[in-house]
Amino acid sequence: MGTQSCIYPTSLLRALLSVAFLATALALVANAQTAQQALAVPLLLPSALAYDARGNLYFTETANHDVRCVDTSGVLTTVAGTGVQGFEGDGGAATSALLDSPAGLAITSSGTLYIADTHNHRIRRVDGVTRAITTYAGTGTASFSGDGSLATAATLNLPTALALDSSGNLFVADTQNHRIRRIDAVSGIITTVAGDGTQGFAGSSLDSPSGLAVSSSGDLFLADTHNHRILRLDHLTGSITTLAGNGLPGFSGDGASAAAATLALPHGLSVDAAGNLYLSDSSNHRIRRVDASTGLITTVAGDGTQGFTGDGTSALTASLDSPRAVGLSSGALVTLADSANQRVRQLDASGEIRTVAGLSTAASSVLTLSAPSGVVYGSGAVTASLADSTATGSITLFDTTVSLGTEPLTQGSASFSTNTLSATSHHLSASYTGDATHSATTSAPLVLTISPAPLRATPAAVSVSYGAPIPTLTGTLTGLLAQDSTAVTVAYSTSAAQLSPVGSYPITAALSGTSAGNYALTTAPASMTITQAPATVTISLGSATIAAGSQSTVSAKVVSSTSGVPTGAITLLDGGKAIATATLAGGSASFAPQTFVSGSHTLSASYAGDGNFLAASSAPVVETVGAAPASDFSLVSTGPSSVAVPAGNPASFAFSVATTGPALSSPILLSVSGLPPGATASFNPAYLPPGSFPASFQLTIQTVTLAMRYTIGGTIALALLLFVGPRRRRRAVLMGLVLTLTACGDRVNQGDATRAVKSYAMTVTGTATAPDGSTLVHTTTVMLNLQ
Repeated sequence: MGTQSCIYPTSLLRALLSVAFLATALALVANAQTAQQALAVPLLLPSALAYDARGNLYFTETANHDVRCVDTSGVLTTVAGTGVQGFEGDGGAATSALLDSPAGLAITSSGTLYIADTHNHRIRRVDGVTRAITTYAGTGTASFSGDGSLATAATLNLPTALALDSSGNLFVADTQNHRIRRIDAVSGIITTVAGDGTQGFAGSSLDSPSGLAVSSSGDLFLADTHNHRILRLDHLTGSITTLAGNGLPGFSGDGASAAAATLALPHGLSVDAAGNLYLSDSSNHRIRRVDASTGLITTVAGDGTQGFTGDGTSALTASLDSPRAVGLSSGALVTLADSANQRVRQLDASGEIRTVAGLSTAASSVLTLSAPSGVVYGSGAVTASLADSTATGSITLFDTTVSLGTEPLTQGSASFSTNTLSATSHHLSASYTGDATHSATTSAPLVLTISPAPLRATPAAVSVSYGAPIPTLTGTLTGLLAQDSTAVTVAYSTSAAQLSPVGSYPITAALSGTSAGNYALTTAPASMTITQAPATVTISLGSATIAAGSQSTVSAKVVSSTSGVPTGAITLLDGGKAIATATLAGGSASFAPQTFVSGSHTLSASYAGDGNFLAASSAPVVETVGAAPASDFSLVSTGPSSVAVPAGNPASFAFSVATTGPALSSPILLSVSGLPPGATASFNPAYLPPGSFPASFQLTIQTVTLAMRYTIGGTIALALLLFVGPRRRRRAVLMGLVLTLTACGDRVNQGDATRAVKSYAMTVTGTATAPDGSTLVHTTTVMLNLQ
């Protein structure tokens, strides 16, 4: 092993042969034993380039999942990866570890190697002394997180490019997170230095950056690949500007300002000691240079034709195929990864190009891809065919840069199933590794559009009562591929809520899951029907027994077993006959107070229903009304019950009348008896009309003088004498007796006009007719004393 070998010098190996590193050292010896000439080994998608301090060239072989090294003598060895796709080996020898599509590379002056393990979403570190591999950044989850924390706890998403500054800080193109991130060499903390995570070109947005380089002054250059620009991040101000590319994909501008030129998917970058920037203008199949002093852009390699020609001639007339990286040797020689040509090529001092790794000579091969014109998800195949059916080896199919698998050639062709490709447009290409007699080659791109597979959802119809919880909706899927049984979920839904009105609501279906976009969903018509809910009616009495004439208070409640509240009208019935109506409020109603006749009343309530509830009736309840009291009245004196007046003067008495029981419908007639002789009586009012109770009235007695009383007595006697005679006379006698009974309230001593006071007990009578037709009579007595 010479001092320029990719394997460390023998003296260093002897220093490492301690117990702790014995296994590592043996692995390194094994690598040395399998070294081959770089020009005799077919490559598979070389991508990133880096030179160590001794001039050895390192590159990632993306589709072979390893990292190779070409030493200064042209010997090729593997320094990381086994060629098997996967993730494994942290803590062990790098040559025993598994990588997955590594696409970025950086190396320190001490020989520590950093690898963008792209599809493992990690940055791996190969120690420059022990050659042990560890994870330096990323958890393996494709996501974005962790800024301000240790890089090993952060998440990345397809990192594809790396660059180191003079302090050992590592910059990472976190491609699918559309950011540039920095890992501090001392603290191991990761931060974002460019990009806001939004895919695009506005403000600080980037679009799939995939190339990085740091100048000696510390400025960071980045390939904003899908924006077709090269950007410069000033290390002092942090400002970002466009160095090359106007954002339009194409090829133009050589010899003019780089900022006005057009690029097409630029990838790898490199900066020389003078600050001149080299870029791989990948889809233009060129390597271009931006002069640090003038800002002019020129082409240094590639004629723009996709293919492989030109070894041993001027680099400007050579054909390249999708170069993805460019680097500078210690002697400032431009080196490029001619990726789709499966070669690493280099320009010498005179500008001629030659292959330094990969098969240099072989019969040219033509590889074509073919597929059906219309492919539905879950079906189809792509066929890769070589023109020469005698070619051996294998072909790898790529979707853009993602390997879809490798198949051996059979009579010059290999078939790849497309049943797992998602329903979208795929930019496919195939790469042939070559054999002893056939050169490696790459097919022209094939755009394969896979259409979604039909999928039909049939929801199960369901019916629920208004106010009931919405049940979990179910259904069946027809057309789901077995491979997606856990990757597609269907959810059935309806616009109906628990309190949606009665009606029919369509059921819809929606897909979710990682493979949902691969299907075109149709939904069979189905509905969830909300029906009127049953209601229960109850009525309540203020009291089950009331006295006659009292008012009954009746309330009703209408409830449902669901969460809804019935509305509308409810009717109160007595013996089946409607007697009152009320409006529900919050499911309850109170009827106007009712007055019932004596006896038992069978009451019930009938609910008419509303738009959401069915009609319903309550169970009957009995209201018992007691017997009505008899109608009656009372008659009492409310003034003095004994009044004295001189004869011939009036006397007044006051009375009141009150009724009990049912109201009287007849008037109360008033009369008085026991008047003094010759006296007259009057009532005010003359009678008491119905409905006026309680009431009061006044009795006035107009008396006569004593002389008049005696005259009346003599007259009576004379009248008796005049009527003595036959039958007519007997009738007169009777009349005279009547007059005598009416006019004489006491016995009068006619011989003494100055006798003491005469007292007369007068009876005041009230007479009325009760509702049942009986006669009601009440009396009270007052005294009249005549002087």
